[in-house]
Amino acid sequence: MFSNIDDSFHSIKNFEFNEARPATADETANWLLDDGPVLRTTWMVYDRQFSDGQRELCATRSVRIKQTGSLPLQHRCRRGESDKRDQNDDDRAKRAKQAVRLRCKAISVDRMVTLTYRENMQDIERLKKDWDLFRRRMGKHKQFHYVATFEKQERGALHIHIAVHGRQVYQLIRAIWQKIVGLTDDGKQGGQINVRDPHKFGFGKHGVHKLAGYISKYITKDQDSHDLNKKRYWSSRGIVVPEKNYYQLPDGADVYEAFSHVMQLAANHNS
Repeated sequence: MFSNIDDSFHSIKNFEFNEARPATADETANWLLDDGPVLRTTWMVYDRQFSDGQRELCATRSVRIKQTGSLPLQHRCRRGESDKRDQNDDDRAKRAKQAVRLRCKAISVDRMVTLTYRENMQDIERLKKDWDLFRRRMGKHKQFHYVATFEKQERGALHIHIAVHGRQVYQLIRAIWQKIVGLTDDGKQGGQINVRDPHKFGFGKHGVHKLAGYISKYITKDQDSHDLNKKRYWSSRGIVVPEKNYYQLPDGADVYEAFSHVMQLAANHNS
């Protein structure tokens, strides 16, 4: 472990890979079998700090190989025709989950409001239209910061989860939603709202990260719900996610040293 962690880091902006490139899966496999080229392993650490004092620290390993010639042009398939469609969709889902989690933390969400239908409503296009009307009407009454996504239950019913900060005017939210949804065929209210109590579910002052993780879990790679070019979540304008600070660990650092760096960074900031 280094005595001064900040002195032993190097900014990624000044880092040179010396004509190295990412190793392919086959090259990494051959290296593990002692039958391939010498690879270079580097560790990168990132630190992201939010306005309310929360921090995210992570160490990532990168395996690279020296490039002796120009890289071949990457073959690109038409959108939606790649033989790696499942992997690509999984990657998109992961990026969407991260975006939801970071946006939730950026506005310090501590409550979750769920918009539901009385009927077993399974029309995704109707849900999107209803949501668009809801957010527009809410925006006329107050500054409405939110991160929202939808859940598809096992029976196929759809509803919307909205993460917000602070107590809301729930009578207003209910009135707007019920007016949009209307009445059922038997004359009953066609929609309702549910509110997750922040303290009962651990989403209080120190539980923002729990709610951020909770709502992001609804982001999936379900093809029935997330076709190409369709959004997986919605968020209000003006949400600023803090940038990550990158650091490269010294050459030769192993996984133990990488973990030690992260723990020392956390200790230095009383985390």
